Order: sequence, then structure tokens, then C-alpha cells
Amino acid sequence: MKNSLFNTILTGVLATSLVLSIYFCWLYFVRSKDIILIQSQLARYQQTHQMLNLLVNDTAEYSRRDPASFAPIFETIGLKVNRAAAAAGAGGAATGTTAKPPAK
Repeated sequence: MKNSLFNTILTGVLATSLVLSIYFCWLYFVRSKDIILIQSQLARYQQTHQMLNLLVNDTAEYSRRDPASFAPIFETIGLKVNRAAAAAGAGGAATGTTAKPPAK
């Protein structure tokens, strides 16, 4: 069998393709593990953020009953609770007013 330049070039292209395929497969495996790790961290951060929001809302609600106990704490951390808007929102729900659905 004769060695031709065309067969040598095709063998080189095949070998290069094989090496690149192995490299990209390894890269995909590593990146997918990183993405899974980042997604789990993001879910944990979102859950923590949600729990902190619930805690702040509950604390703000309780501070309406006893404003003197929580006002210094809120001022220390720079949190201002909009009592007028919260009271208006609670009052609207108590009076039974609802928003009209949009017209079609």
C-alpha cells in the first residue's frame, strides 16, 4: 500500500479531532459540576434572603404593637418601616376593596 499525502493529512485531522473531543468532553464535565455547585449556592442564598425578609416583616409588624422596643434597633441598622403604606394596605384588605380586573 502506498503512503500518500492525502492519507497522512486525514490521519492528522482525525488525531486532532480526537484530542479536541476528549478535551471538550472533560471541559464540559468540569463546567457542569461548577454550574451545579453554583446553582445550589444560589438556591441557599435565595432561601436565606427570603427568610430574612420574613423575619424583618414579622419584626416590623410586631413593632406596631410596641414601637418603643424596636425603634432604636431599626434606627441602628438604618431600616425605616413605612407604617403609613403598610397600614393603608392592611386597611384596604379589611374594608374589602379589591382591584378591578383589566378590560379585555
